[in-house]
Amino acid sequence: MSLFTGFSAAPTWMRGEAWRRPDSRVEELFSGAPIVDAVVMAEAAGFDVAFRPDALTLPVDSVGRDPAHLGLDPIVQMAQLAIATRTIGLIATVSATFAEPYAVARQLVSLEHLAPGRIGWNVVTSRSGDTQFSASRPPSSSERWRRAEEFIDVVESLRRGFPADAFVADRDASLLVDIERVRPSDHVGAHFRVAGPLPLPVPSEQALPLMVAGGGEATVSLAGRRADAFFAAAIEAVDAATQRAAIQDAAVAAGRTERPRLLPGLSLLLADTREEAAAIERATYPSDGRRRAVGPHWSVVGTASDAVAAIAARARAGVIDGFIAFPVGSWRSVELLCASVMPRLRELGLVAVTPTAHFRPHEVRSSRTEGTE
Repeated sequence: MSLFTGFSAAPTWMRGEAWRRPDSRVEELFSGAPIVDAVVMAEAAGFDVAFRPDALTLPVDSVGRDPAHLGLDPIVQMAQLAIATRTIGLIATVSATFAEPYAVARQLVSLEHLAPGRIGWNVVTSRSGDTQFSASRPPSSSERWRRAEEFIDVVESLRRGFPADAFVADRDASLLVDIERVRPSDHVGAHFRVAGPLPLPVPSEQALPLMVAGGGEATVSLAGRRADAFFAAAIEAVDAATQRAAIQDAAVAAGRTERPRLLPGLSLLLADTREEAAAIERATYPSDGRRRAVGPHWSVVGTASDAVAAIAARARAGVIDGFIAFPVGSWRSVELLCASVMPRLRELGLVAVTPTAHFRPHEVRSSRTEGTE
């Protein structure tokens, strides 16, 4: 099976002290232009999707010297990328703990119109953000993920409520929308009351490709039942193997024929020589115990060949289904990832010749909570 490849649509090459490098383009950060250029490069390299992570709290104690949490809103960023790209999938992170399903459904369907067939979402429950919103965080992880699952149901119910064929635009008959085909959600659940419908039709009635992130039992259970992919922190191969087995077992228990893909984060600090990469790591992530290239992810510090070897080893061991790449250290990491790593993976038969914007041939998932409960 070909690896499913994701590229981080965040300015990860600026993090730590790397923003001080002449080629970082940190001055352009809030225009979104560096991200557009990076994702366009990733699209040309054949990445399947661009993935936009998110955090809801600005760490004021570190932001003075590290831009890790700075940047545009993920949905706004994805709208910019939708216009700038043509084939790459676009996956935005959404907090099911603090967002409202009606607003999110409207945003996602709007993105679908800008980039038909290329939109997906990463649903998280957020480790932070309590001080930014009026909504209270459910106290337990399992309750937060129950809320998240209802959130997913409501968004999908809203998407189904205004099908594409309801927008007829028949000038001769003076009929813009066939209201007989439009239906409300009328959802009343444990966490949400949403009437619907949305003010725009959905381009496709197929459920959106869904990724979830985390590592707890509740996350694994939801991934097994509902998700197409699981974004994992798997520093060691054994961590990846354990998490992959867990989500696949959960899918079997749920009676699914399709298995969620395990997509670990992959931090890549690449340079033309190993010595140069090591020097960039020392300069960019001082060994003070706080800033390291590895972060919470699997990490390679070295050349493009080192990255290819590491990815090939895990792929051949059968412990991953793909990866989400986070180029760090310098803009050169972005260039080497796209121009050297991806072509070599394709030559080895580890990456498909034709990328896909979806996690897999997509199965239709029906909502468990459509209508009044």
